[in-house]
Amino acid sequence: PVCFFLLRLVSLCMVQMWSLLLHESMKPETPVVPEEMPAPNMRGSQASLVELKKPALPPFPGEDPGLRKAPPPSPPPAPPSPVHGEAAPASLAAVGEGNFDLDAPPELLRWSPKTISVVLPCAEERDLAFKTVKSVYESTPEHILHEIVVVDDGSNPPLSQTHLNAEVQRQYKVLIKRHESTVGLIGAKKTGGDAATGDIIVFFDCHVGPQSRWYEDFINLIGENYRRMVIPQITSLDIDSWTQIGAGGGMSKCYVTWDGDFKWGGTDDMYMGMLSGGLAGMSRQWWDESGGFDDKMLGWGGENIDQGVRMWVCGGEIVAAPNAQVAHMWRTGNKKTNARYKHVGDTIYNRARAIRAWFQEFSVKLDDYPNFAHRKKSGGEDWVGDMSTFQKVRDRLNGCRPFAWYLRRFKVVYEDAGLVPQEIFMMREESSGQCLLFMGGAGTSGSGKEGVKLADCDPDNDRFFWHLGNRNRKTKKCCGGIRAWNTDQCFEGGQGGGRAVTGICELSGSNSLQGWSLDSDGMLKRGSTCLGPADDGRGVKEAPCLSFRSKGGARFTKQHSREPIERTLYVKAQREHPEVFAKLNQQLRLEDENLGVPSKCLKPGAECFTLFFGQTPGGNRCVTSDGGLSSSQDDCALFMHSAEAIQLAETGDCLDTWSDQDPETWGFYSCHGGVVQKFRNTEGSIYCTQVEIDSPQCFELKLWQRR
Repeated sequence: PVCFFLLRLVSLCMVQMWSLLLHESMKPETPVVPEEMPAPNMRGSQASLVELKKPALPPFPGEDPGLRKAPPPSPPPAPPSPVHGEAAPASLAAVGEGNFDLDAPPELLRWSPKTISVVLPCAEERDLAFKTVKSVYESTPEHILHEIVVVDDGSNPPLSQTHLNAEVQRQYKVLIKRHESTVGLIGAKKTGGDAATGDIIVFFDCHVGPQSRWYEDFINLIGENYRRMVIPQITSLDIDSWTQIGAGGGMSKCYVTWDGDFKWGGTDDMYMGMLSGGLAGMSRQWWDESGGFDDKMLGWGGENIDQGVRMWVCGGEIVAAPNAQVAHMWRTGNKKTNARYKHVGDTIYNRARAIRAWFQEFSVKLDDYPNFAHRKKSGGEDWVGDMSTFQKVRDRLNGCRPFAWYLRRFKVVYEDAGLVPQEIFMMREESSGQCLLFMGGAGTSGSGKEGVKLADCDPDNDRFFWHLGNRNRKTKKCCGGIRAWNTDQCFEGGQGGGRAVTGICELSGSNSLQGWSLDSDGMLKRGSTCLGPADDGRGVKEAPCLSFRSKGGARFTKQHSREPIERTLYVKAQREHPEVFAKLNQQLRLEDENLGVPSKCLKPGAECFTLFFGQTPGGNRCVTSDGGLSSSQDDCALFMHSAEAIQLAETGDCLDTWSDQDPETWGFYSCHGGVVQKFRNTEGSIYCTQVEIDSPQCFELKLWQRR
């Protein structure tokens, strides 16, 4: 019996061993993945990662997508299985394990995306939703458009029962995700982004018309860097014909203010520090890695601030698409453009969450804005709610960078245009003893214009404080104007009635109305115009500087100057953590070498020069970019020859006599070949006007040399 039992036991063991070996032999072969780089963990990807020697993505064929007919009726294909390339950027499965490189080299970020998912958050938009779906489908090649994810945000009845029925879904590659109750734009976009399975996710509004070949910039630019967010040019849409109004050239570039609002403007290159709203695209992998939208934000507003800063500090970037145009329906007050959805959420709350998450120690600036300060006072220090989701992103992406790095990265805005001012000050008019009071509130002006008056100086009232702002138009450095502290407003001079006025700051310095400065002699001036006491002694007026001499002059002095908290924190961060800024500072030093120099003058073989007024060499006043004459060489504009004309290198416009007899007045117009724009070489480097004028109008040309 014992032998029989042992025999049965051995037999059973052999059978089990045989079964195990048979099971293992039937397993599919595991694909080989290079050890030094994990394979991408991308939902439904068709992308393949490029080899380092692979050429850039070829141009798309010159098709007219609008003429393409709908495909034969058939259900949309199921999402394809992931396809692994030869080398992959770090995947979601791998980040957070110490291998996420915030400064990864370009070759590790390059890949070859194949498909695009377009996400449309729609709430009660009905006919607009259908027209947008149709426009997206007809403007995108069949092999690139993976799907159109429509998120029905609480429409009643559902869009799938009205304008986006089963036939429309099948014909236009529509996948519908539905919220039974409205959660708002942010939540709808998050649902759509999480559901999308194309290589690239593009977020549009539910009332847009993408223009021909819009997709090319998204494929090409994101293909160069999978961590790149791309923003199209936003133009205007005629909703009756569903066509673009005008020839294009829309808006896209923005910057963020201390209270988490966005303003149009920014850098002069392709990079953007902030996005205006919901039109953007990124790789699906970067959407997963960077965490998508904050799930605690409701409604709309603030998500652009969150995404704008998040992209940059966590290792990504934002660029403006030069050719991708998307026509957008604006809310004009017309009944056809009115919002039809249920309003939910709290924009102030959303913005505060974005600021608390990414501004870090700089979020103390919210105390300078009553809308936020009141909420903090009533709701407590933690009124913005649970912030743990943001910390999870930081932990996963190697900590991300500090907000001071972001400010330094966009020094053209925050340093050169004065948003991190070295000092703030009050301006006291000496004859009255009163100070200039900004009559608007902190933050964004509701009207775009605000008043300024003289009032008894009060150092405890922030509205009395000003600082230098806007870039100097020639040097591109700080500063060419005066800005009211913690506002979007810059000084624009007198407006009558004893008061002055401000307008929305133009950071580039191109708005000549904002070219005011407080000189060392106490003159608050713009060119030859000054601000001084009004004739009746009540208030101020703008007049030629010479007119104030007989009345004792017009003199302002700085009072209660101090360094603001934003400057203190900014300097402290760079002093205590120089290693964070080392690589960036090196890059900025290289850029500063050519700052303010027109690109035409930097081309090999180009000859640019400055113009000094005078019939003989040795004049000390040069021509500026606005046609004025200045004794400061920092203000000298650069010029180029064009036949008998002299062109401003920055714009290509021609120097013009303005058809008058005054040798002190010059201007620039489009070149037309007229005699008022012609100059002749009289001797050596001296050039004079060809037009007959009582007194000679000549310039000495001095060749500009690159540093």
